[in-house]
Amino acid sequence: MVVLRWLGIACMLIGACVLVADSLSGFNEGAFRLKSLGEWWFWADPDSLQLLQPAIERHISPYLFDPYVLTLLEWPASIQFIVLGALLWFFGRSPWRRIEKSRL
Repeated sequence: MVVLRWLGIACMLIGACVLVADSLSGFNEGAFRLKSLGEWWFWADPDSLQLLQPAIERHISPYLFDPYVLTLLEWPASIQFIVLGALLWFFGRSPWRRIEKSRL
């Protein structure tokens, strides 16, 4: 459970860093725009991004990539990391702590 909390905090910090980087690049360009996860991934490693579609379609499901994974790649990366981190942090809490607080 503690590992989930630390992963959640790490994801939220990554999301905050991506948000700051987006805002600084938007400040330099003159217009604020949140970059998508696909743009960040292409910047980091374009070859692995090009291998993602055939790998998912071949090994998992051919119907999974186009509506679901492609949608996630088009959403802003900072928001995805912050939401994922918040979910991991929330579900990493102790279940006994949640039960005790709900009884009060």
